[in-house]
Amino acid sequence: MTHLHMTPEVSTIRVYDAPGGYEARRPYVGIMTVSHLSDTVVYLHGAVGKIDRATHRAALAMLRERGVTTVQYERRGRMKYLELSDTLPAA
Repeated sequence: MTHLHMTPEVSTIRVYDAPGGYEARRPYVGIMTVSHLSDTVVYLHGAVGKIDRATHRAALAMLRERGVTTVQYERRGRMKYLELSDTLPAA
């Protein structure tokens, strides 16, 4: 007998300009890809569309609420590492 286990390794964060956008199947205005490297470390990439500072902070808060402690991302050709704490840096 074969025993299987599936692990979600990639998530997407979609950005809407109004609450309930996903449920109403409205077009999203931005999207980010989250690759889960472990239970607590993610690689955030593929940001397209309207991703301003407020949106970025909201995405980091969402990840922190889901148990993520470290976010990796590439900025200007260099890898960056962001440790999520109980309070995120000011905008």
